Amino acid sequence: MKSEGNPKQRNISAYFSTSPSHNASAKRSASFVDLTLSDNDSEESIREQSTKRPKNVHSITSGTGTKRYLPDTRMEESPSAAGSRDGALEGLRFRTISAHDSESVPQLSKTPAEISARKARREAFKRALLAENNIFSRAGSENGAMFGKTSKACHDEGSGDEEKDGSEDSGPSGGTSMSMNFARDKAYRKEKPQVASKLKSRGKVVEDIGPSGETFTPLEKQVKELKERYPETLLMVEVGYKYRFFGDDAKIASKELGIVCFPDRNFLTASIPTHRREIHLKKLISQGYKVGIIGQTETAALKKVSDNRNAPFERQLTHLFTAATFIDDLNSLDNPARDGAGAAPPVVCITETLLGGIGADERVSFGIVAVTPSTGDVVWDEFEDGFMRSDLETRMAHIRPSEMLLPEKKLSNATEKMLTYFTSSFSDVTGKHERIRIERFNGLMKYTKAFECLSEFYAHKKGSASDDFNSGKLLAVVSNLPQSVSIALAHILDYLNSFGLANVLTRTEFFTKFTERHHMLLNSNTLANLEIYCNQTDFSSKGSLMWVLDRTKTAFGARLLRSWVGRPLLDTDALHSRIDAVEEILTTESVRTRECIVRLRDLLKSLPDIAKGLCRIQYGKCSPKELSILLPAFNKVAKAFEPFESQQSVGFKSDMLNDIVFSLPKLRECTQTIIASINLKKAADDKRAELWTDPDKYASISELQFGILAVESEIQDQLKIIRKILKKPAAQWTSMAGEEYLIEIKKNEKREIPLDWHVVSSTKFTRRYHTPEVREKLKERAQLQETLDAESNKAFRSFLAEIGNDYYAPMRSVVNKLAIADCLLSMATIAAQEGYVKPTIDPTGGLNIVDGRHPMVEAMRSDPFVPNTITLGGAHPRNTIITGPNMGGKSSVVRMIALIALMAQVGSYVPASSASMGLLDAILTRMGASDELMRGRSTFMVEMSETSDILHAATAKSLVILDELGRGTSTFDGMAIASAVLEHLVQSTRCKTLFITHYPLVASELQHKYPQELRNVHMGYTEDTRIDGTRNITFLYRVTNGPASGSFGVECARLAGLPESLLEVAKSQGTEMQANVEAKTRSNRTRKCCSLIQRLMMCTIAERQVLLEDLKTQIGTGLTSTTQ
Repeated sequence: MKSEGNPKQRNISAYFSTSPSHNASAKRSASFVDLTLSDNDSEESIREQSTKRPKNVHSITSGTGTKRYLPDTRMEESPSAAGSRDGALEGLRFRTISAHDSESVPQLSKTPAEISARKARREAFKRALLAENNIFSRAGSENGAMFGKTSKACHDEGSGDEEKDGSEDSGPSGGTSMSMNFARDKAYRKEKPQVASKLKSRGKVVEDIGPSGETFTPLEKQVKELKERYPETLLMVEVGYKYRFFGDDAKIASKELGIVCFPDRNFLTASIPTHRREIHLKKLISQGYKVGIIGQTETAALKKVSDNRNAPFERQLTHLFTAATFIDDLNSLDNPARDGAGAAPPVVCITETLLGGIGADERVSFGIVAVTPSTGDVVWDEFEDGFMRSDLETRMAHIRPSEMLLPEKKLSNATEKMLTYFTSSFSDVTGKHERIRIERFNGLMKYTKAFECLSEFYAHKKGSASDDFNSGKLLAVVSNLPQSVSIALAHILDYLNSFGLANVLTRTEFFTKFTERHHMLLNSNTLANLEIYCNQTDFSSKGSLMWVLDRTKTAFGARLLRSWVGRPLLDTDALHSRIDAVEEILTTESVRTRECIVRLRDLLKSLPDIAKGLCRIQYGKCSPKELSILLPAFNKVAKAFEPFESQQSVGFKSDMLNDIVFSLPKLRECTQTIIASINLKKAADDKRAELWTDPDKYASISELQFGILAVESEIQDQLKIIRKILKKPAAQWTSMAGEEYLIEIKKNEKREIPLDWHVVSSTKFTRRYHTPEVREKLKERAQLQETLDAESNKAFRSFLAEIGNDYYAPMRSVVNKLAIADCLLSMATIAAQEGYVKPTIDPTGGLNIVDGRHPMVEAMRSDPFVPNTITLGGAHPRNTIITGPNMGGKSSVVRMIALIALMAQVGSYVPASSASMGLLDAILTRMGASDELMRGRSTFMVEMSETSDILHAATAKSLVILDELGRGTSTFDGMAIASAVLEHLVQSTRCKTLFITHYPLVASELQHKYPQELRNVHMGYTEDTRIDGTRNITFLYRVTNGPASGSFGVECARLAGLPESLLEVAKSQGTEMQANVEAKTRSNRTRKCCSLIQRLMMCTIAERQVLLEDLKTQIGTGLTSTTQ
């Protein structure tokens, strides 16, 4: 309002209109408040202009026909009170006017010059009144920059907003005038329908609408494209500081990881923090998923200067993982080798060729290649198999793959059934069920195509193959592989290439054949029945043979020991070499050799998994921090012993130990060369740009570092300028919340701050600023820093490739020697236990165990194990029938014999007073009872199939164990099958056999028939009769000569807790059945004996001997003397 007492107020009052008189409605004035007039504008002109404004304007129609409603600010005058009241009500009402009425409404039009002049005056007033340093103005600009919007974008986004009031101009906050709003709104509304109609008329598709009814955001479009590109992969998308899952991937992540999943616009979504990626990744791949990491491939600093700075971050697939192809960090806490599993399970490729035959006579040929990326081991094999695919199952049980590569066109029906059964029943050593992932590839390659792929790969790797390729060894190894194996190798090469792990196949010297003549092959049944790798209770490693023997100190040693246990030796010289090395470690008295053993043991204790670390170097996945662990470890190995002139100068009697110690110092040259190139302290801190001791090795890094230093020097120069501006010589840079080079000024200093300085943060007492020059320099430094990071990563990968090409072979050789040393020291630790003895090799082939003990039962139980003595072959019968009461220990005894024989051929000491044996070429077992419904086999069918496999595989040098054969069918059928099988093994195969049965007739008849080849024993027991008539059985657990008198099944049922009344009925019925059977047997035997006697009286001398043998079988040897 105008102040009449002070004439100096005239210029200021020019900015305001005359205050209207107060009225009853308390409505605001219709006059516009114009802040854009200059001091030269007179109040008379303002009044004149206001008088020309339309009266009774209830609405204004724009040029497009859009109605803009304005309140009627004038009250109708009426002489009466009622009229005055109606006028007041009328003034509060909003009304529209028709189209023809709008023609009479004066239009508020201005020339472009007037509009520009008014806009300029408004902006000048805004700057003068608020200045650019105002926090609200700055906040608005910062928000625009934060969301990537330019001023034009913000202007366009706000162009559709409706006006807030009816004034011509908005207030001093910078709003636009009424006429400008009309003009802009007209253009906006006119343009928008035209665009839509244009798209429609041309038949173009409008933006896709998602399931939620909303359009896809740029990020959602990215995700949609990525899912179409990688359809079988679970994607983790990096978004800021989180990894997000979208759609079905979010459902899977929610289920497997236990995280929340919720709808967000067009996708279900779930998220995890970036620092928890590895933990959740391991959970997903362990359940059989292929997981892809979608990373942001551009940084914020480089994006600001790029052409697409307003577009979303570029995202691409940066990593791809499965259970077999995930290589853990060197210092990871998840070390499966300590649980007996060895390294990460391998990936195996299987090819199949039908050889003919139908049903049980079907024959097929398989080619398999198994690759363990984490250790670099490659195993291959070609073999024929029968209808039950038992050989394929045996190899799968040994390899224990986590992933299978199979043709898209299914394998044969029997093979698919076996693989389905295997994948459904596989459990890891912790007892946890692990899903085996099956990957199908399109079409099986022909051999010519496969060989072409392999040749191209090895030709491309010529530089990294070193001398092997130049000498022709590398390609020669591949060309000598069987055709089916080459095809499998080509497919697995193509698969590993997608993970960046194909380099594992460049070292063909580490290719090994699965079945070799100097190794025994334990089939899948034997591995399970003898509990070699895991127990049969909860399928964990505790209670298994590996659990007993594994005293290794390193992960790579544990992996090798597992291989030794699963593949016992058949080579006498190799076995003697291994056992003698264990004996020398245990008994050596030389001070020098004992010192070497102590050094070796201490060295192994301190080593990380250098085998896995070496593979990570070869794949280029090793980090500087891991390299700072690996290189000192290899250097420690190289310096553990001084160089020797020859192997014999080491001092051991064992050539194996001499070779191990002699090879370690050879690593000195390569380790010193590598360590001299790198700063280990900087590597431990993961400072990739500062790793290199020679700055000229990677010149681009040095140039970028100098560039960064130059920028920082220029920033320091800016401090001098700032001190002059502020007139504050003591001004210094400060840092706060990650922001560097801040100028801190206290509010009470009242210094003149340039308008273009940017407030970064503020407190109650201080403000912190960035100058425009500093902001530009910081942007330049950030761009240089990110370029430096990229160059540093490139240089480090090149350095890893150099190590892999030049030094992988000698370093891998040393790792293998250390693994052998670890295994020998582990077996020496076992041999040092009380009651363990060195086994001897019997050239006659007999097996003699004196006071043998079950290694796992003895280790698990606190009470002592009852020892037993068993002799097979040599001067004694090769076959033994074992009978005895249930729960008497029959199965434990036969397992003990098999385990002691296996340990002896591994090269270990055995739990016995003495043990001598000939080399066995196989240990074949059929024990327990189970069905395989997924393969369509009943319990008895499984039993017969396993027996058939044994009869086909057994040789004269095999040990066969059959436990209660024939119990899955009727009594007489079971007895007939058991008798026929045992007779075949005794007469035709002539192998060593342990036969457990509850059929006493089978035991007695076959012993009478083959007294020199077979003997009967039983598990000892004592029998007492209680007062109530029940029997009390005490198990002695000792092998005793002769067959058992009964199985005592009722007594075993009583121990299990069956009701006493039920047991009484069972006992009486059993006694009655036994009496009937014995009566019939005596009657039949009497009739047959009488018939034989009659034939003896009438036969010739040539027939007499045969009839006497039959008579002996019927009534025993006691009748022989009487007849004679």
